[in-house]
Amino acid sequence: MKGTGVMGELAAASKVHVMVSYWWSRGDGLANHQLGQILTRAAGMDQVDLADPQSIDRALRIAVADYTVLAELDQWWQMVETRRAGNGTRNPGLGLDQSIRYLTDRLDAAAVTPEVLGECRRQVAAVDQAIIGAKDLPELAHPDAEMLDLLGRYLEARSRVLALA
Repeated sequence: MKGTGVMGELAAASKVHVMVSYWWSRGDGLANHQLGQILTRAAGMDQVDLADPQSIDRALRIAVADYTVLAELDQWWQMVETRRAGNGTRNPGLGLDQSIRYLTDRLDAAAVTPEVLGECRRQVAAVDQAIIGAKDLPELAHPDAEMLDLLGRYLEARSRVLALA
């Protein structure tokens, strides 16, 4: 095999590794479940921890060394990119619970100062932008019960902030 062939294969493996990591980090639950199945099978591990970036990275390093799995992973990230219409917005549900806790903790404090209210307004603006950016993604276009619950709880916290304006 010529040096350029090896370099080309290394570049292809590197690109697939990066692209799979990127699309995994967007938090598409269905797609990531499929990725977990591919990586578990390819890495010869009992189970790849889909919530752990290091576990994903280790499994990807093993998986991209196998040309057949490399081709499968290449198809996977392209499928996810197509499924999400190229929208790289992260699944808003991944951080929504944390944002809700942030808002309610501050609003439930003994005194809501103007500074705290300003922090809450900035948080609401950031979450609103994330939701708007993700409105056409599968997680919001076809929300499951968990996402609907998160959105309902967020709207309650958001309304409390806006009522103090």
